Amino acid sequence: MKQSRTSKQPSEDLRTDQTEEEFVRFFAESLNLLCIVGLDGYFEQLNQARPVPGGRRIHATARNVSRQKRMEMEVLEIVDREKERLGRELHDGLCQSLAGIAALSATLSRRLAANSESDASAAAAEITQLLKDTIVQARDLARGLGPTDLNEAGLCGSLEGLALNVEHMFRVSCSFECERLLPGLCREAEAHLFRIAQEAVNNAVSHGKANRIEINLSSVDGKGLLNVRDDGVGLPVEVSSPDGIGLHTMAYRARLIGGSLDVRRLSRRGTAVTCTFPLPETSDTRENPDHGSHDT
Repeated sequence: MKQSRTSKQPSEDLRTDQTEEEFVRFFAESLNLLCIVGLDGYFEQLNQARPVPGGRRIHATARNVSRQKRMEMEVLEIVDREKERLGRELHDGLCQSLAGIAALSATLSRRLAANSESDASAAAAEITQLLKDTIVQARDLARGLGPTDLNEAGLCGSLEGLALNVEHMFRVSCSFECERLLPGLCREAEAHLFRIAQEAVNNAVSHGKANRIEINLSSVDGKGLLNVRDDGVGLPVEVSSPDGIGLHTMAYRARLIGGSLDVRRLSRRGTAVTCTFPLPETSDTRENPDHGSHDT
């Protein structure tokens, strides 16, 4: 008697059981979170996303992140271009307008003094000085928003200049310490590190209300460390959230140079921002991998 075509052969049952077993194992052993969700919004199946030691296979999922990386790069480029545009507008627009007003105020002060109106002349002179101080501050802001030029000063020199500029602009204590020069960093890596430090310092002043900021550049075990610490009140929840554009940009800059970013509140008060990044391998780093110490 011939078997019906619709009946399953023993080999077919075996293959079906093996397929089901493979599916269960794939679901259980995947390092990623996998799930099946019904149209009612409830999970029908959910794995524990944990590895199973001792197996002879590796089950994993993959996804193409090229589009996401391109979008992140475009966002970063837009942020940098917008900063540069604002810097130019401050320098060429606002500063020039303030300079014109200061000139008129100085002329008014001289005319009032010639008419023996000393009180009014002194008031106009005070307005002139306030305008000049504002122009200096606006130019400092424009310089910070402008393109980063590290060709001459290098990363250490630029970070030292950042610390001095912050002290001058915001009247807070800001120090920079470079434990050891980090040779071999490309200009792009130095520019990203400078922007990370700049953003961290701005957050410390604007959101943390810090009175003291410390910028430290060092290397440990062949890795570079950029650390920015402050004694402020700490970042608020909306700023320290991973969705915050400032922290997101800093983290993305760190990833672009093969590093990582860690932001945490200090036990007493303040915030520590640490960027760990790889250093180019040289004969010196191969012979002496430990180039310093760092305590966060």
